[in-house]
Amino acid sequence: MTKISDFIKPQLDSLKISLTSVQFEQLDNLAEAMLADPLYKSVSKIFEPEEMAVKHFLDSLIPLCYKLPIWQAKKVMDLGTGGGFPCLPLAIALPDSHFTAVDGRQKSVDFVARMAKAIGLKNVDTIHTRIEDLGREAEHREKYDLVVCRALSAIRVLVEYTLPLTRNGGCSFYYKGPKLDEELAEAANAFKVLEVATEGIEIFRLLPPEVPFERNFVAIHKIKGVSSKYPRKAGTPLAKPL
Repeated sequence: MTKISDFIKPQLDSLKISLTSVQFEQLDNLAEAMLADPLYKSVSKIFEPEEMAVKHFLDSLIPLCYKLPIWQAKKVMDLGTGGGFPCLPLAIALPDSHFTAVDGRQKSVDFVARMAKAIGLKNVDTIHTRIEDLGREAEHREKYDLVVCRALSAIRVLVEYTLPLTRNGGCSFYYKGPKLDEELAEAANAFKVLEVATEGIEIFRLLPPEVPFERNFVAIHKIKGVSSKYPRKAGTPLAKPL
């Protein structure tokens, strides 16, 4: 079987993202462990190796092409981790960061924990909970240097999910698709309510042929605390976005 690294290494090289041979081996081992796990089909619908390499592994890693201070974060949370993306590839690429993978589905966090153990990742743990509940817990509220989200929700929902978990001086980072500008416009009120400063919002865009598909990113640098009213009770941010 063609290895995941065979598909993504040329692309990562062109983006000047450097990984060691050991890290590429870990990525290959992760892909093999995932496909061999009987529960993989319950956390992803992508099975063909090249598609898996591009849509899961490459997509998780491409924001590393931006040489940002956030990649030195010590405490990172992946909200709505699903099958472990971007958490697991990022944890391989950033061994000095500790990742907490969060999901509302027990099978997802169990799968991620099993995959981390299978390839010997020591910098990943998991939490099964509702995001809104986590954001109100003293142990987690405003404790993370970086909170990442991929394929979770619209920006106006994500800011209510992530900012209560992000420490002052930290960053919330969202993987977004072609509708970024539309989502940013819709999020104007959420930014106002949660006091997100315009100068704290950073936008990054990658387009073909640089990458196989359009991928946009939003970094929200948190410069002040969030009111204790947020996040609202479970289900409300999605049902009634700010």
